[in-house]
Amino acid sequence: MSADALDPRAREVLDFWFGAPESAQFGRAQKMWFKKSATFDASLRERFGALLDAACAGELDVWCASPEGALALVIVLDQFSRNCHRDTPRAFAADDKALAIARAMVANGDDLRLPTTEHRAFAYLPFEHAESAEAQRESLRLFGELAKNDSQAQGYYDYAVRHAEVIERFGRFPHRNAPLGRASSEAEAAFLLQRGSRF
Repeated sequence: MSADALDPRAREVLDFWFGAPESAQFGRAQKMWFKKSATFDASLRERFGALLDAACAGELDVWCASPEGALALVIVLDQFSRNCHRDTPRAFAADDKALAIARAMVANGDDLRLPTTEHRAFAYLPFEHAESAEAQRESLRLFGELAKNDSQAQGYYDYAVRHAEVIERFGRFPHRNAPLGRASSEAEAAFLLQRGSRF
């Protein structure tokens, strides 16, 4: 499936997140990606909230017919969910589905067909977000390969290491305990008081 054959909604997601292919921002890191902003969250919720609901319901699974379509679906499930439902259980409710799509992309090589390092990084983030030692090992492998081939991706690998260390230590991400209604252990509570303990 060519880029032109993408569902227009998938193309809108990709152009919004990465910039249109002909734009100056294409292939460059965007400030909005990892910055907490209630204003941005609200605007994204208004623009893409219904699309996120459709993705969670499986109504957009056909997007996975192409590498870029699959990535657009991962962006909606793994990223938009965190913005639209910040600090609530729904922020993480689509993680398993996003990870399944990411696994399929890696298994069939679709991640290697994405146009830029930034695109590939977002295809790998579901592994980094998983509360699973196995997924974290795969995250380190994938981001390690990415950094080996592009020095600009070293930051992504460094963050993957930090996430993996937290899972190795606690088996879960303590900063999710409150929104998920989980009780924190004494060690987790102490950890959360440390600067940089939250992602």
